[in-house]
Amino acid sequence: MKRAVNPRFPARLGMFLVLSLLVQASLADEVTERASDLLQRMAEALRSLNYEGTLVYSHDNRLEALHLVHRFEEGQVQERLLSLSGPVKAVTRERDRVMCVLPDGHPISVKRPSGAGGLLNTDGISPELLGDYYRIEIQGMARVAGRDTEVVGIIPRDDLRYGYRFYVDRETFLPLKSDLIDSNGSSLEQLMFTAITVDADAPTAPARVEAAGLRGAPAARVEGRWRFDERPPGFQLVSHGVMDHPSGAVVEHFLFTDRLSAYSVYIEDDTRDGLSGATHIGAVHAAGRQVDGYQITAVGEVPSATVEAAVLGARPVENPPE
Repeated sequence: MKRAVNPRFPARLGMFLVLSLLVQASLADEVTERASDLLQRMAEALRSLNYEGTLVYSHDNRLEALHLVHRFEEGQVQERLLSLSGPVKAVTRERDRVMCVLPDGHPISVKRPSGAGGLLNTDGISPELLGDYYRIEIQGMARVAGRDTEVVGIIPRDDLRYGYRFYVDRETFLPLKSDLIDSNGSSLEQLMFTAITVDADAPTAPARVEAAGLRGAPAARVEGRWRFDERPPGFQLVSHGVMDHPSGAVVEHFLFTDRLSAYSVYIEDDTRDGLSGATHIGAVHAAGRQVDGYQITAVGEVPSATVEAAVLGARPVENPPE
C-alpha cells in the first residue's frame, strides 16, 4: 500500500533550508564583526600601551628567548628587543631609525621605512577584505602567560598564503601569542609571551588614524617594461619603484599583497650570480630565474609555490611605453 505524500513537506524543507542558510550567514557576520573588533583593539593596544616582557620565538625546531620593552614617549613609539639566548643581539626602534647591535658588538643604524611596524605588526588587518582567500574564526579561549585570552584565527583557504592565530588578552587586548599558520592550521612560527607587565599608570597614546599602509593600499596599474601574467590568485600590485643597489645597478621593485600576506619582485640586469631556483629561511621563501638578460627574484613570507609562480609569471613587454 503506497503511503500518501504530504504536499507541504517539500515546501517545509525548502523553508527550513532557507532559514538554516540565513542563520549561518548571520553567525558568520557576527564572527567577522567580533574578529574585526578584536584585531582593531589589538593593533591600538600594541601602539598605545607601555609594556615589557619575556617572549619565546619558535621556528625551524629552535627556541629563542627575547626580552621586549615597548614605550610611548613624546608622541613616538620606542622599542628595545634583546636576545636572552645565544650570542648577544639587540634591536632598538625609535622615531625614524632602527639600531641593531650584532653578536660581534658592531652597531648598525638604518632608516626605518615609513609605516613599518614593530615586533608584532597587526595594523591594517581587515577581516572584511579577506573572505575570498581566508577563513575567519573565533577559536575559543586559552590561557597565556597566566592571563585569559580570546583566540582569533585567520586561516588560508589554499596553499598559496599563510595565516595567523592571535591570542588576544581579554583585559589589555595585547596579543600574548601569535602563530604563523598554514592552510591546515598548523603552526610554522610562534611568538609567545611567558611573562608580561603592563604599566597601567602610564598615560596611553591617543588614538590616531593610521595611514592605509601595505594592507590597505589601493591596487596599482602594471606599467613599464614588465607584465605579470598568471600571478598567484588574490595578490595585487600595490607599489612599484626603483632602488639603487650598492653595486650601482638599478633594481625595479614590485610589491604584491592579498591584504594580509605579501611578496616582492626585484628585477635587475642579469648579474650571472643571482638566485636560480628556490630557497628559504624559516617561513620566508625566495625564488629566482634569468629572463632575456635580467635577474628576477621574488621573496616574501609566503609558501614556496607562491614566489615560484611570481617569477614564472614575470615577462618583459615587447613594446614598452616610452
